[in-house]
Amino acid sequence: MLGSRVELEVDASLENIPKIIDFVASWMQDLKLDDIILAVETSVDEACTNIIKHAYSGRGGIIAITCELQDKDFVITIRDKGKPFDSSSVPPPDLGRDLDKRKIGGLGIYLMRKMMDDVSYSFDVEKGNTLVMRKIVTGKKCEG
Repeated sequence: MLGSRVELEVDASLENIPKIIDFVASWMQDLKLDDIILAVETSVDEACTNIIKHAYSGRGGIIAITCELQDKDFVITIRDKGKPFDSSSVPPPDLGRDLDKRKIGGLGIYLMRKMMDDVSYSFDVEKGNTLVMRKIVTGKKCEG
């Protein structure tokens, strides 16, 4: 029987994004959660890229990822000790503007909120940043 929780800790570098995505996707495939893998992969990729580029400003650090099943939710918790982040300071993207006139980037938080069922963030002086994303598992019984 598969465990209902897995953890990964990696250096915060863009080179580790594929390792993070493989870790999450592999566990989800083992649980037969193929129908939500793309949404979760995209959200985790965006979150971890933002941590590397903004929280750590590319200077390195640690990203800790926990994936778990909680009732009918697939929950991903991502922790880092980078700079705190206020998601309310990020304006919503202007999706009505022509592609060639849009600013590059800035869609990460928007995509996470659209693709996941719940996204929450907290900061603690000792624990650092914690991002929790939930995706409701529908239709299939998990083998966890």
